[in-house]
Amino acid sequence: MGTRFPIPEGTRLRVLSVSARIEVEAKDVQDMEIEPGGRRVEVSDDKHVVETRTRSTNLKITVPEGTSVSVGTVSGHVSLKGRFGTVKVSTVSAHIEVDEAEGDVDIRSISGHLEVERCGGRCRANTKSGRIEIGWVGKEVRAQTMSGGIEVGTAGQGDMELRSISGRIEVAVDPGRHPSTRLKTLSGKAESSLPPGSDFQIKARTISGSIRVEEG
Repeated sequence: MGTRFPIPEGTRLRVLSVSARIEVEAKDVQDMEIEPGGRRVEVSDDKHVVETRTRSTNLKITVPEGTSVSVGTVSGHVSLKGRFGTVKVSTVSAHIEVDEAEGDVDIRSISGHLEVERCGGRCRANTKSGRIEIGWVGKEVRAQTMSGGIEVGTAGQGDMELRSISGRIEVAVDPGRHPSTRLKTLSGKAESSLPPGSDFQIKARTISGSIRVEEG
């Protein structure tokens, strides 16, 4: 049994960790619950941020749907399940998984795979070593990796900038949207099956790997 805390609507959850696995789940609840129990929780003076910290103890946290979340960790897998507001995650060496955010997503890792199922706002994903997968993004997206592929689905409502040094890039565009494209690769094919247009712009660049843009 965990420890429950009231969390006013509009409050952001901040979790700081050294090497723990962090799992946050957004559910149809009113309060926040942290497992294991007995964790210390700090509330900012303006009541806008609730913060908890751990060194190596894994945490499972339940929050109301739509809660905005920030997580900072050195190493330790970060998993966000359910529907959140905005999401920010930064880690040195760990994988990051995000189910859904209504607003913006900003996830960064030096070494680790980055996965976002759905982002309603702008999405930024950056890793030096690892693949990037974004199932669907509603607005602008910037994704960059040095070693790994990039896969993105887009509503076609915002510009895209995708970069990899070693890895393929694949973009799936919602039906009815026609982008202008600037695709560049030094080793591999760069192709788009969509008719050219001006609805939004796709810039994609890789040194070693193919680039493909298609309807999805």
